[in-house]
Amino acid sequence: MTERAANDRGRQSNVGRSCLAFFATTNRFLTSHPIGRAVMYTTNALLICVGLAGGWAIGLQLVGNVHVVESGVLYRSAQLNGQKLADVMDAYGIKSVINLRGANSGSWWYDNEVAVTTAHGASHADVRMSALQDPADATIAKLMETMRTAPRPILIHCQSGSDRTGLAAALFERFVERRPADIAAHQISFRYGHFPWLGSRSIAMDRTYRRLSAGGLPKPE
Repeated sequence: MTERAANDRGRQSNVGRSCLAFFATTNRFLTSHPIGRAVMYTTNALLICVGLAGGWAIGLQLVGNVHVVESGVLYRSAQLNGQKLADVMDAYGIKSVINLRGANSGSWWYDNEVAVTTAHGASHADVRMSALQDPADATIAKLMETMRTAPRPILIHCQSGSDRTGLAAALFERFVERRPADIAAHQISFRYGHFPWLGSRSIAMDRTYRRLSAGGLPKPE
């Protein structure tokens, strides 16, 4: 073994021993010191909560996240495949589908959705929104006009049925059905998979709802 190789191996060994010593010290702190135990328990609880939240969101997606907002008037869901969409339209007599992902001709999910909607003799409308940023006033105005004028019952959806759909449903409840602000706000909740915590940018939906609920809808241009 050359002198250089021996030195390299020696440095690697020292780094390894330093890492082991660090982890051993950290483990002793976490398991024996009151503050360390509190940190460990809090971290574990947080990881469990995040895991449960993720499991809930996945479960909602598997069943389509379909819910009644106003019976006979408005329903909400995630993106549904052809047969699931057809089943939901049949079950609730859907006359309009409002897609909050925006027109995307050529994509299988979009073309399939339009085909199923057309086959049911229902109308189809697109309103492009992002779940991660506050919608522009023009987008909100278009959304409200679309929801007010679409033949009912309406099915409104985005990809997950949690964030954009939650905002749309809350605005419908607040400004079309005239529900109290706190009641309408329930449409943007963890019940539907909405997770605005831990730095999630989907908090933009909550922020937009609070702003519009307090200040009113933007005036159409």
